[in-house]
Amino acid sequence: MINLQAAFVNMKYSGLFILLTLFSCSIGSSTRKFEKHVSPTNVFQKKSFDLDYSLDNNWAFNPNIALTKNIYPKNYPQSNITYNIAVFYIHPTTYFDGSNWNVDTSYFRNNDLIDLCLENQASVFDGIGELYAPHYREMHIHSYTDTINGFLAFDFAYGDVLNAFNKFISKIGEKKFIIASHSQGTNHAIKLIHDRIIPDQDINKNLILSYLIGMDLERIALSIPECDSKTSLYCLECWRSFNRGYFPVDWKYGDNYIVTNPITNDSLVGFTNEVNHMGILLPNRKIKFNSSISVNDTLGLLWVDIKNKKLKRYISNSYHKADYNLFWPNIRNTLISRLNYLYDD
Repeated sequence: MINLQAAFVNMKYSGLFILLTLFSCSIGSSTRKFEKHVSPTNVFQKKSFDLDYSLDNNWAFNPNIALTKNIYPKNYPQSNITYNIAVFYIHPTTYFDGSNWNVDTSYFRNNDLIDLCLENQASVFDGIGELYAPHYREMHIHSYTDTINGFLAFDFAYGDVLNAFNKFISKIGEKKFIIASHSQGTNHAIKLIHDRIIPDQDINKNLILSYLIGMDLERIALSIPECDSKTSLYCLECWRSFNRGYFPVDWKYGDNYIVTNPITNDSLVGFTNEVNHMGILLPNRKIKFNSSISVNDTLGLLWVDIKNKKLKRYISNSYHKADYNLFWPNIRNTLISRLNYLYDD
């Protein structure tokens, strides 16, 4: 079983709030501290209704919304091919300030933070198939430090994710699909894969890739192999980005944790120099600074070494918020290679 309580204890304030100023789909300023935010103090109370995922307003992104919302980088070529696949993306925590354990549905309307998550993360999957990103009543960040109310808040949020996924499956039918996520979204994705997808062979056979980014994942947690090449399919990727030489106090690490090299998208390649780095997605939705990062995986951590002098002032111990941004073109390039291999086979 997935030890969700351990995940809560594991995740402390600092790991979530060390912010690389350039890249954030969460807090807008690196000077804002968790202690200044309102956190829940009441006992968790479950809301009495489920969300209707047949309604577009309960989705942050889907094929209908894609007709009027552009999340793709401005200066990167779109794929010339639309593949017969679908993507289910679960966004990270954006709820840091509030007295409730979970957001209500009013939080979904015109939410710039969720839109930034779509632009910085989900956009890597845009245009290659059908992209779905559910709104869900995410838990407050403080839930990670409260293993009673927080666990209940997580379970409630997961209920929305599960219902959205069931609607997603009913929509896509027998299409191959991808699960993608970050941070809190990855906690939900791991549980979804473990509890819902793997036990159902009719669904599991169509899961071709899982991008479980920004959280620790033990090698034994899921019965899915790690991706080990640019043509790997039916596999998963996972990484957590930190500064070179930094061992985080508030995260688990070791040889038993998965780390994928996102420049090569390979769990077997430890070090990659900056020559193979294809660029960074910036908040203005432009790709810049190719050949500016080298990486090395160490004990389940991805160590990032920023080589470009213009970026040196943004060096931070944690690049949690930039897990996708730092490697966006590499992720996209390998994804298309894998889909080409899938359909050429």
